[in-house]
Amino acid sequence: MVASLHGTDVKPLQIQAALRAKFPGVQPALRDIYNHTGKIRRDALLGDTPMKAPENSLAGNGFMFYTRENETDDRTEEIFFCHNNSHKMWHAFPEVLLIDTTYNTNMYDWPLVQFISVTSTSQSFCIAHMFLIRERQRNFTWALEKLKEMLDDCKSHA
Repeated sequence: MVASLHGTDVKPLQIQAALRAKFPGVQPALRDIYNHTGKIRRDALLGDTPMKAPENSLAGNGFMFYTRENETDDRTEEIFFCHNNSHKMWHAFPEVLLIDTTYNTNMYDWPLVQFISVTSTSQSFCIAHMFLIRERQRNFTWALEKLKEMLDDCKSHA
C-alpha cells in the first residue's frame, strides 16, 4: 500500500493517515514510512547513483547535456542540460541571460541552476538547467563554460 500511494505522489504524512485508517490496529511511525519510500526510490534507480539516473533519462528525450565527474571516483557531480527546443529559442534570442539558483528544493537538496532568456515580446523561457552536488566556484565556472559553448554554437549558426 505504501508503494502504491508513494507512486501517486502521496506525501508520507498522508500515507501514514491512510494506513491508520485502513488498519486501525497498526500505528506505523512516520520514520518507517520515510525509510520505506526511500528504499522504493533507491530501487527505482536500478543501481545508478541519484545523479546518474537523470543523465540516463536525458539521453533519450531530446536533450543535449554535459556531465562532469569527480576526479577521484568518476561519480557524476554536475549535469548541465538543455532541451533542443530551448537551444533553438536561444539561437533566436541570445541577447538576455538571467541566472537563478534555487536551494534545497528537491529530495537530494541539490542546488538547481536555471539559465533563462527573454524573447522580443518580453516572454521568458528556460535555456538550460544544471544540478550541482556542491556549491563551489569551480562548479559554477564549469556551468558558465558550458553555457558559453552553447551560446557560441548558437551564434555560429546565425
